[in-house]
Amino acid sequence: MRLPKIPKIHPKALVPDVDRLRAMIAKPEPANTEAVTSASEYSSGEDEISSRITNLEVMVEEAPGRVFDAYLINIDAGLYAGTNLMPQLKTVVDALIHLNRPVRFMSWLSDVTPARLVEMMSEEGIEITADQVITPATLASRYLKNSYPGAKVFVAGGVHFRDELAANGIEVTSDAAETNLVIVSFTSDFDMRMFSTAYHAIADNGADLLSTSLRRIRRMPDGTCEPGTLPIVTALETATRKRLTKNLGSPETDLLELIFDEIQVRPEEALFVTDSLGADIRMAKRFGVPTALVLTGDTTVDAARGLKRKDQPNYVLTTIADILPRYIKDQL
Repeated sequence: MRLPKIPKIHPKALVPDVDRLRAMIAKPEPANTEAVTSASEYSSGEDEISSRITNLEVMVEEAPGRVFDAYLINIDAGLYAGTNLMPQLKTVVDALIHLNRPVRFMSWLSDVTPARLVEMMSEEGIEITADQVITPATLASRYLKNSYPGAKVFVAGGVHFRDELAANGIEVTSDAAETNLVIVSFTSDFDMRMFSTAYHAIADNGADLLSTSLRRIRRMPDGTCEPGTLPIVTALETATRKRLTKNLGSPETDLLELIFDEIQVRPEEALFVTDSLGADIRMAKRFGVPTALVLTGDTTVDAARGLKRKDQPNYVLTTIADILPRYIKDQL
């Protein structure tokens, strides 16, 4: 019997590149960057930058020299993380109201309702209305009405998110056999029963799978981190062998499409304000909205400067008051 010829392997091919391995292990993660990883290589086209803002400067460390036509503010850090954002925010909101500029406040926290955000802002002396607040449930409700009219939805997420969908006219169910759509939102109460219902709705009933975000980790109000929605989405994909149908969170631009349909302002004439690097800035730049990073958390200028140009904010500001031009601040 003739044995097959075994190919020769050079001995050095089996020796790992120790220096390369050490460099990979030692490489730190950028500070305060919201990690976004696509489930099952879910493509979002996040490398794109809108042609409307490709010529804008980035990493400008001084207040803009103009008043924008609209302001979009990620409010999570100011309300929940105990930063110094809130004192300046009242001054900013008062000034923008006086200037008759539309403002939208965005939260990525799935268990927070617009009514609760309005209440919390009021406690800080800032008077806004619920239609100025965009939450994951707000966005999901609009999307479901347009793309899945009449669908029965199972929520793999928190009770407030579920109740907000129901209040917006979405039919919510806990019966896998009648579920047309499973939507995953962030919650600290996720359990095996919830996972099992979502699994059977997708695997047995053919339900589509949506998510309010694809964040690997979620920064909590006390500054700690917890697993985000991505691990849940990935587990459901693995169990059901069905890909995610739609991610509604950043860096996808559905949120901005919703906002700009309402305010009737050109994206390049608005300013997107956030305190974190990563998905928010990518989303805004893909849609053509200039961005401002406010250093109210543990994000640093060096961390922002270390990113590729496409991921860098246009402005890096010390406080949110710096989104106003100096000649406006001098009059306050």
